[in-house]
Amino acid sequence: MSLLGLISALFLFSFSFSQETEIYTIVKGIVREVFVKKGQHVRPGELLVDIDPTLYVKERERLKAELEIQKLNLEKVEWDFKRYEELFSRDLLSKSDYEKWKNKYDVERAKYASLLAQVEKLDTLIEYCRIKSPIKGVVKKVYVKKGICSGRGAWLPSGTRSGWRTAGPDRPPGG
Repeated sequence: MSLLGLISALFLFSFSFSQETEIYTIVKGIVREVFVKKGQHVRPGELLVDIDPTLYVKERERLKAELEIQKLNLEKVEWDFKRYEELFSRDLLSKSDYEKWKNKYDVERAKYASLLAQVEKLDTLIEYCRIKSPIKGVVKKVYVKKGICSGRGAWLPSGTRSGWRTAGPDRPPGG
């Protein structure tokens, strides 16, 4: 069974002036704990839901190992490139050979940067597994329970005076 799209809404907040707001999750996983109930008052920063980050933690560890290997590859290619750069500066190497090594070095740097960005994204997703209230309000409805699957796009504890629908790396507040 797919973890995506299994939850349509987690929470709905209402305020004294009858405005309702929803927040959607950008992470997937099993809901480990729901910390609020219908009618409960919440404050900004209060923990609402904890989603198991295991999927993200394992992928981050795999990518970190790959990043270490890529770092060693990059260091070797960089060392080689600097040698060829020196030869080229002395007119002992053709421009095409120099450009070949420069391109190889640029590709290895790009691979390293890509892996690093993926690790950083997973760090952020792991943080988003702990859903906190962005505002002060009252929980109007709770749509999730402990032990169910939460999928990307699922509604999470939410509510803001400005009517934000979600917050996170894929959709900024107010987006």
